Amino acid sequence: MFIFFCRLIILFVGFIFFFAAPCAGNDPVLRLATDSWPPYSLGQEGGALESGYAFDLCTEVSQRIHCKLKADLLPWNRVLACMKNGTYDITFPIQRKPEREAFMVFTNVVLEDRVFIWHLKTCKNSLPGWQTINDLKPYTIGIVSGYTYRDKMDQAIENDIIKTEKVNSAESNFKKLLGKRFDAFLESESVVMSFFQKHPEYRNHITHAPQIVSKDVFRIGISKNSPFAEMLPEINRVIQEMKEDGTIARIMTMTK
Repeated sequence: MFIFFCRLIILFVGFIFFFAAPCAGNDPVLRLATDSWPPYSLGQEGGALESGYAFDLCTEVSQRIHCKLKADLLPWNRVLACMKNGTYDITFPIQRKPEREAFMVFTNVVLEDRVFIWHLKTCKNSLPGWQTINDLKPYTIGIVSGYTYRDKMDQAIENDIIKTEKVNSAESNFKKLLGKRFDAFLESESVVMSFFQKHPEYRNHITHAPQIVSKDVFRIGISKNSPFAEMLPEINRVIQEMKEDGTIARIMTMTK
């Protein structure tokens, strides 16, 4: 009888351990991998994520699910590889795409960021008044390698309907535009506003066409090989809570 009860206790403890949430341990850690992309993620690539919207948002999420955050900056292709093999648990910001759903689950939308075509204020052609993809055919547009601009714009880029020039970072687009090496570039509004904060002198030189290209719809991506994938409903609840109590709006208006 004593042996029976010992086995029963062991079985019960094992049952609790198996079904415990990922944050139930002594030192629970939520591992975030993202690439360098001010103002969302700032720091030295290959090192720790130091600040930015991604750091602040994911720190808040981790605290509300009672975890510690470990956040690192990696090249984007490596970030995706880490999501595939589960080396890290989450990435942010990211947009949901069919090919990514093979190895990640995605939260509800955390935030949206408008994308515009940015050009020099001295631009004399008809680019500022563009309305359709066909209007962009005469121009060369700078884009960041690996980023998605959604729907018709992505299709136009993929099918070479418009001429594009790829760069490895958003900052390179600014330098090339100011050097008149192409006509314009595609970028999120918050990224450009962050650049203007760092280089206020460029506000007098760069503006955007009124037409909105798309809206970046950013979510948290969770590796399917991470135990946190099972916590998707709880993380969605936390994100909604952060929207309702103004936390996300507050973070997005902070100066980085």
